[in-house]
Amino acid sequence: MKVIRLKFLKSYNSIITLLLSLLGFATSCDPFGIKAMYGTPSADFIVKGKVESVGERRPIAGIKIEMSQEIDTENGKMPVDLDHSVSAESTGTYTLTNKGAFPKDQTYHVKFTDIDGALNGEYESLDTTIVFQNPKFTGGDKSWYSGRTEKELNVKLKTKK
Repeated sequence: MKVIRLKFLKSYNSIITLLLSLLGFATSCDPFGIKAMYGTPSADFIVKGKVESVGERRPIAGIKIEMSQEIDTENGKMPVDLDHSVSAESTGTYTLTNKGAFPKDQTYHVKFTDIDGALNGEYESLDTTIVFQNPKFTGGDKSWYSGRTEKELNVKLKTKK
């Protein structure tokens, strides 16, 4: 009797193993072409431009450019330092990039500060805002990454008195 019961259990286990294997293979196939995707939508927002002096319209190097943003919370707006800052090159040009932002309307605060003292002349600081409204993205991957969008922000700084 024990031998018959043992043979039955082995056969039963073999049948269950076979059915579970077939079920596993059948569910792993993707008959409709739907892929599982994990992630979040993102895009790159780029602000670039040139820093010049008001009167002479000459490029100014050594200007620190910082980009920050405010986000909406339950308690109102909260400032967020994006930790994005660059210095203007010798030609006065700069490029700031916020990588991985949510692909919707964005507003950034951009601050220009003279950090090199009298080396290139002394200039007043300037705070301004740039708005990406209904941004058009290029270079996306037709998946989570929407691509990049950019705006040009040329500024003229006044000399300190």
